[in-house]
Amino acid sequence: MKKIILLGSALLMSTTVLFAQSTMSGSDARIGIKAGVNLSTIRASGFDGAKAINDATKQNVGYNFTVFGDFGVGNNFFIQPGISLQNKGTKLQNTTAGITTEATANIMAIEVPVNAVLRIPTGNSGAFHLNAGPYIGFNVAGKVKTKVSGGAASGTTEEDLKFGSRSEDDFASTDFGANFGVGYRMASGFMLGANYGMGLTNLQPKADRSGDSKATNRVWGFSLGYSF
Repeated sequence: MKKIILLGSALLMSTTVLFAQSTMSGSDARIGIKAGVNLSTIRASGFDGAKAINDATKQNVGYNFTVFGDFGVGNNFFIQPGISLQNKGTKLQNTTAGITTEATANIMAIEVPVNAVLRIPTGNSGAFHLNAGPYIGFNVAGKVKTKVSGGAASGTTEEDLKFGSRSEDDFASTDFGANFGVGYRMASGFMLGANYGMGLTNLQPKADRSGDSKATNRVWGFSLGYSF
């Protein structure tokens, strides 16, 4: 976990330096940071039992932290690259014969999104932002926590998740998808926004894939931030 935190910090610092250099060069650019809450699930499809899994799926509460840059390429139009720490995952809950089993997977991912942003000014008070674009994510750490309530097997267990393409791995190590968002930036630089991340790649390790079976990320993100 310490290595992951150090890696994330180094990436964030290097991105900030690059964005700051662009800003100081006199180009139409600004940098910003934002952080908030994620509500995430992993949706199953393409195999028998997928509906039952989805019916038992609950949203997992996580967090997000992003450093980004806005680079003007036209009138009220920006390209917004960034680097982000995303806490994703899913939660499964089932009750049978008075015994409740809850399994929660928390996944730490480093993501690189690149959004196209349309700015809609609202006079001198600020502007609405509409954004969309792709992202690539790297799953770097995670844990699954299983809690059983009721019966002789009651208790909690926790294990590290494994990422890769082998059958012994839990999830694929990379994720590619699309972001869609809306936000408002005040003239002071403070902003708030909402984002929907739709995973497009299969999170199942390659060795475990068969037919059309698939597992994909679905993430609602809400954030507060500041740009200058």
